[in-house]
Amino acid sequence: MEVFGKEYASAYDYIYQDKDYEKECDFVEAVFSEFSGKPKSVLDLGCGTGGHALILARRGYRVVGVDRSKNMLNIAKKKAKKADISIEFLEGDIASLDLQKEFDAVISMFSVMSYQTTNIAISSACETAKKHLSTDGIFLFDCWYGPAVLTEKPSIRVKEVRLNNKEKLIRFTEPVLNIQNHTVETRFKVWKIDDGRLISEINESHRVRFLFPQEIKYFLELAGFLEIELCPFPRLGDPLTEHDWNMAVIARKVKA
Repeated sequence: MEVFGKEYASAYDYIYQDKDYEKECDFVEAVFSEFSGKPKSVLDLGCGTGGHALILARRGYRVVGVDRSKNMLNIAKKKAKKADISIEFLEGDIASLDLQKEFDAVISMFSVMSYQTTNIAISSACETAKKHLSTDGIFLFDCWYGPAVLTEKPSIRVKEVRLNNKEKLIRFTEPVLNIQNHTVETRFKVWKIDDGRLISEINESHRVRFLFPQEIKYFLELAGFLEIELCPFPRLGDPLTEHDWNMAVIARKVKA
């Protein structure tokens, strides 16, 4: 099954219209300020529909966004054109990307790293970030935090989003936890309702991996990152607890 297919991508921004991208970009800039000053160039790995990239570009950063979903990229490009914001959006897999250039910062937001479900994929994504960073550059990402996932367990959820007076989307989320593989298969069903009638149904299954502090440090250290900080997302400086579903990871590239 295709992940972020055309139909699901078209519903994506409506489903996440309550996501506070501005606040999350405040956190990104706080990390930049704390660990590297203010970078000028940012590579956004797994940029999706451009939620973070567009805001950071508007705030003065030179941003390049990369995603493996053409459908998500098409929406991001349309949003950038409408807002008259200059961003280069490229199709690519973050596990194998090589742009032959360096950036002051690399970010990968909204659990993109958790979509790297194998050890090879995670390791490769860390390598990708490292080779695209200038010295003292920051690699920032968020991911599912293993202790919280195992403590609270993923549950069935239903989310309803109104499009207008007659139309609405209803998303059903059914998770399947695999403790041995550290993954959750999240089965999405999205109904579009028009004036009380079901007019379409979208089905996708996303497999994501929850990560633990020592293993992600291991992958980053293998890639050559020597300075690594962890905290709840988006609360810089706070300690992680078993109730923090999202973990922020900050790694700095320093001279060996």
